[in-house]
Amino acid sequence: MRFSGLKIFREGLTGNKGWTKHWRDPEPKKEYDILIIGGGGHGLSTAYYLAKNHGLRNIAVLEKGYLGGGNVGRNTTIVRANYFLPGNSEFYSHSLKLWENLENDLNYNVMHSQRGLINLFHSDGQRDAFARRGNAMINQGDDAILLDTEGVVI
Repeated sequence: MRFSGLKIFREGLTGNKGWTKHWRDPEPKKEYDILIIGGGGHGLSTAYYLAKNHGLRNIAVLEKGYLGGGNVGRNTTIVRANYFLPGNSEFYSHSLKLWENLENDLNYNVMHSQRGLINLFHSDGQRDAFARRGNAMINQGDDAILLDTEGVVI
């Protein structure tokens, strides 16, 4: 099924009762080349990019709950690139950029939108840690602003 603005609008008017099932329900195979434990954002994206970039197709993703139900789709719904450790910041920045075209690649609304994040600090040590992380993000080409109490509007 292809998605369009008209289809989404029409389904919204009819209580979303006309959507068809978007997944198969096959019996498990006897063996797989790759087994991924966890069908959250990391597990699903690993399976997707192994298939897309490396042509691997005999992949199983095992999930005890529902697919995409981890931090990306349920708890924090955060995809971010604010990690300070060497090597990680480049990795996470690149990963964040992959989200920007994912909906076009899949023709599926993954409901990703770029948002901000505010971390509150409660000590000078926490402030300094957030300042270091923000500087690392800026050096990597990502956005970060350190606000004081006057900079936060409630």
